[in-house]
Amino acid sequence: MNITICSVAVVFLLSSIFMMFLKDEKLFTNFMNTLNKDQKKIYFKIIRERTMLYIGGMLLGLFLGFIYLSMNKNTNMNICAFIAIIFITQIVFYKIYPKSTYMLYHLDKQEQLSAWTDIYTYMKKIYMFSFILAIVSYILIGYSFKF
Repeated sequence: MNITICSVAVVFLLSSIFMMFLKDEKLFTNFMNTLNKDQKKIYFKIIRERTMLYIGGMLLGLFLGFIYLSMNKNTNMNICAFIAIIFITQIVFYKIYPKSTYMLYHLDKQEQLSAWTDIYTYMKKIYMFSFILAIVSYILIGYSFKF
């Protein structure tokens, strides 16, 4: 199978879309119900910080993508490379940027740890599942256009 920059871009794009629909809000509600007032403040601070990191990575990706577009005006894969640059930059930025704290450090009851572990394992599972689903979707879409 020929892996192109467009296949990478489409997989990242589809995976991102699938992740939006696979999130189980019940797990987050259950976790929130285990937290006290101070822990909820910390949790919302962490959510804000992580959201800003996600947006910051996306903006950096857009910036790098536009630089790429301005330097490569005559290639056929511009939009594919642009999308891939955005998503790869966003993921790398989010993963390597130092976080101020982690929610795990602020949990003190077994019930909280169990609820947080449920969220962690579920999100890890749907992250991988969304990539697999995106790859399968890409292959099916590709084969449907060949016939």
